[in-house]
Amino acid sequence: MCKEGNKKVVEKPGNVEEILESLGGFGKFQFLILFLLLCMEIPCAFLIFVPVFIGVSPPEWLCDNETILTADVCSCPGIVSPIDPDATIVTEWGLICGSSWVSDTIVSLQMSGMLIGNIYISQLSDWYGRRYCFLGITLQMALGSILTAASPNPYVYAFARFLCGSSFSGFLSLNAIYSMEFLTPNWRPVASAVSPVGVAIMILGLLGYLIRPWRSLVYATCIPFIGIIFIFPFITESPRWLLRNNKIDEAYKVFARMAKTNGKEPVDFETLRKIAEKERPFSDKAPEDVVVQRFSYLEFYRNPSLRKTTLCLQGIWFTWGLVYFGIGFNIKNLAGSPYLNMVYMGLMDSLAYPTSFFVNNKIGRRKSMVAFMTLVAFFLVGIAIVQLTLDRAESGVIIAALCFLAKYGTAGARSAARTLTGESYPTAIRVMGIGFSGGTASLGGALAPQLAYLGTYWPSVPFFGFAIISVGGSLVSFLLAETNGRPLEEEVKEDKIKIKLGQDIVHVMSPSLSSVITVEDSEGSKSI
Repeated sequence: MCKEGNKKVVEKPGNVEEILESLGGFGKFQFLILFLLLCMEIPCAFLIFVPVFIGVSPPEWLCDNETILTADVCSCPGIVSPIDPDATIVTEWGLICGSSWVSDTIVSLQMSGMLIGNIYISQLSDWYGRRYCFLGITLQMALGSILTAASPNPYVYAFARFLCGSSFSGFLSLNAIYSMEFLTPNWRPVASAVSPVGVAIMILGLLGYLIRPWRSLVYATCIPFIGIIFIFPFITESPRWLLRNNKIDEAYKVFARMAKTNGKEPVDFETLRKIAEKERPFSDKAPEDVVVQRFSYLEFYRNPSLRKTTLCLQGIWFTWGLVYFGIGFNIKNLAGSPYLNMVYMGLMDSLAYPTSFFVNNKIGRRKSMVAFMTLVAFFLVGIAIVQLTLDRAESGVIIAALCFLAKYGTAGARSAARTLTGESYPTAIRVMGIGFSGGTASLGGALAPQLAYLGTYWPSVPFFGFAIISVGGSLVSFLLAETNGRPLEEEVKEDKIKIKLGQDIVHVMSPSLSSVITVEDSEGSKSI
């Protein structure tokens, strides 16, 4: 509208990005939402990495009354017993010799649960909203952790870890998108760059050192889940999801709250209504009669515009999952204290995430992904070379240092991958997209403990495998389109094929999205 005198013409926002900019961009509201959502990543990191301590075999055992090393346990002619029966699940349930595979296999089962979690949580959050799914998945993580600590045998423990794995992956997929949808393009990488996962891992290293009975350690890691009681009342539903699902009244309330918190003038209701109608697929129905379309996972392969992006991202996430979790679970094979090694691993995450924010905005999401994954491959190749040229006594410290540097690269790659994946899909299927693509990280994570298990006997094998796959992942990244600075799409684009029949032009919608055929002739357009 025009104002008198020399005042400028104020243009009304034309999309959600412009609304967010008009309401302060990254203001107090965005800071509060981001802080509250990311807080729950602390117990989430505890949940997924605690098996590094509670599933490890202690270095010494008792053969009758004599102390022996773990490597000599299976050759003991007498009765083998643990020095501290409550130290880990291995000592409590006797998972040694013929049963030594159980601990790592349970971790693989936990990683397999991640695939299930990615599928059902992602779809529920796109269908029913982000806020209550955030609450539900947090409660599931808490339940899985408590059941882990209370497990009376390996079977219940395995179920508990499967539950933990499914909730962990679902939470990360949801949280990456939930926080991103409140942010403008230049600030979206901050949703991953300020992740407290690195700090949480360092804290876990300290807790593992101070709290040795494994059940007590797991119970201690459950305590932060209480924070959901104080967090949930202050978080709102994603305004993008509300607009896309024709909940304009609720979206207006969220934007009004955002404007008040940031000290800005609120956006008017009519502007929101026009934006919602513009983003909604064409329909001759009144807005209140429109039925919002829900998509299935088949859409990611049936729709040509989604297929290539999905396949590329799935390859990248598989690479990342295998390498990231492989390095994390292989920490038990590194020289030095496992507790201090865990602290170093968390430190690498803490340094990599802020770095990735600046790199993402400077050179773009795609190039950032390539750079970080190439860095990972460089250090892993270095580890493989050291394994071949130096003996174990001389190479221990060098390998540990290179392993932590590779961990730095994987953490930076995760941040770039989360941002790139979230920006590559429209709001209608955004969480499903990151869940479906990120689900392959679960498959990589399921294989990672087995490579780490091989590292017990052939230390160089895991690093050779990780290095080769890292290179492959970086090459796949070149096939992706850049999303830096682009507005987030709200709806799945309909693919049209134009066929000229005489004087008429026939538009045939993609069968995966619509069966509508529109004929353009001299008398106008008619839908059949």
